[in-house]
Amino acid sequence: MRVIGFAVYYAGALACLLFVTVPVSLVLAGVSLVTGAVAVIVAAGLVLAGPGASLLTPDGARTGLPGRIAREFVRRDPAWPQYFAAQAILDAGATTGQAWAWTAGAWRAGVAWLADTNCGGFWWPIVVLPVLTVLAAGSLGAAVVLPACLLVIAALTLAAWIAGPPLVYLLRGADAGWRRMLRSRASCTACFATAAVPAYRCRGSHGPAQRSSGDDLHRDLRPGRLGVLWRRCSCGLRLPTMVLRAAHSRHLEACCPSCGEALFAGAGRVRDVRAPVFGAASAGKTQFIMAALVGLHRAADKAGVAVTMPDNRGRIAYEVYADLISRAAPAPKTDTTAPVAVTVRLEQGLNTTLLHLFDAAGETLTDREQNAGLSYLDTAETLTFVLDPFSIRRIRDEHGAASATVFTDANAALHDPEDAYNATAQRLQEYGVRTDRNRLAFVVTKADLLRRLPLTMPGDDSAAVRDWLRSYGLENLVVTAERDFRQVRFFLVSGRDTDPDGPVSVLRWVLMKGWGGIG
Repeated sequence: MRVIGFAVYYAGALACLLFVTVPVSLVLAGVSLVTGAVAVIVAAGLVLAGPGASLLTPDGARTGLPGRIAREFVRRDPAWPQYFAAQAILDAGATTGQAWAWTAGAWRAGVAWLADTNCGGFWWPIVVLPVLTVLAAGSLGAAVVLPACLLVIAALTLAAWIAGPPLVYLLRGADAGWRRMLRSRASCTACFATAAVPAYRCRGSHGPAQRSSGDDLHRDLRPGRLGVLWRRCSCGLRLPTMVLRAAHSRHLEACCPSCGEALFAGAGRVRDVRAPVFGAASAGKTQFIMAALVGLHRAADKAGVAVTMPDNRGRIAYEVYADLISRAAPAPKTDTTAPVAVTVRLEQGLNTTLLHLFDAAGETLTDREQNAGLSYLDTAETLTFVLDPFSIRRIRDEHGAASATVFTDANAALHDPEDAYNATAQRLQEYGVRTDRNRLAFVVTKADLLRRLPLTMPGDDSAAVRDWLRSYGLENLVVTAERDFRQVRFFLVSGRDTDPDGPVSVLRWVLMKGWGGIG
């Protein structure tokens, strides 16, 4: 009877296995296979849609984003990195980890359930095989779809890296080419630093701590791994890349990359002309600048050019200058503690230029230790040297006694003209400035007072002024200047003359491109 019982049991078990368990297992295998595949897709969706430990934040991108940071930008900007720059790799890893965790968890739960229900008994043909089939099929579905998902991520990432860099460098090239063509720079009149690329302060919702630490400052807004056409600031604002586009954004304020001070509107996008004026103390530098600015306003109005002072400091300075010129009053003594920087914006149609005039005290310029901090001298394409003719030794010796009243009115510079010139020229060369690529406006001022002396006046053209200087013993200075600079033009002007042929003619030559019609 026992043999018959075993036979009946095994026959029933085999029949149950063949006609119940196997069909059910096959159906469950198909469902589990799809479930495993869907689980991987769901895992990928959850990784993409939800934040987690694998999310590369702006803070994480500063230290965790591969690659070198350019020295002039100090550190990466507070912005979300481009997805394919690093986040795609993190998401691939997170998707793999999530799929593995779900699969391993399913196996642990299934095995534990079989152990708890003691399925090794009578019902094992009906229970064990379906459970193992479900686990195996689900794992197979996940194992098939997971590589496919990773392959898609890899293909998209590869395509982005193939197409991205050429587009990035194309946009950067267009941006840099435009700025080079216009000779555009970001000039700071607070610390005198210049940069090809301004920093931009985000006007989004940044807290006081971020404002004070500079975490609202984007130092390199060019296309790159933080964004090609746009970038997402840490505050959530979408910001345009490229200097040409950033200059028009209401969400950004151009700032100096060195000191963080606000720059003028259009900085880095419009033409930028830095015009340092140097010379001995009492040579007439400030008087020259006063007459040049007032004359520039008057000549520009007649030529249909809009001339504005873009900041309060410049507006106040111009009002003082215009008042002094109208009253024929002398220029105030230049402060020896800091140079005076006055900025003028000239606009006519699409042509816009920011002209920065820098005036430092003669004592500062002739002192080798003090002029070391005048970094604006290093980045100017055209410099202006103002020479007081009453400081020329021969003129002083021949006419000083007979025309003492004129010399008193002239308040002659005390420094020798060559010493005043060499102090700045040698400083430039010591700091590695290629003066042979720059231009020099050599200005002989106080022409109105010079005409009161019984001497032969030079003609109006550059060659005549040059020859006149040589005839009065300054041949060495003339030759030195022409050797140091690529181009030298000589002017004779009066610091009280606001006519087009006065100091404003020097500014026309300094401005050069596009503004020859002024005056």
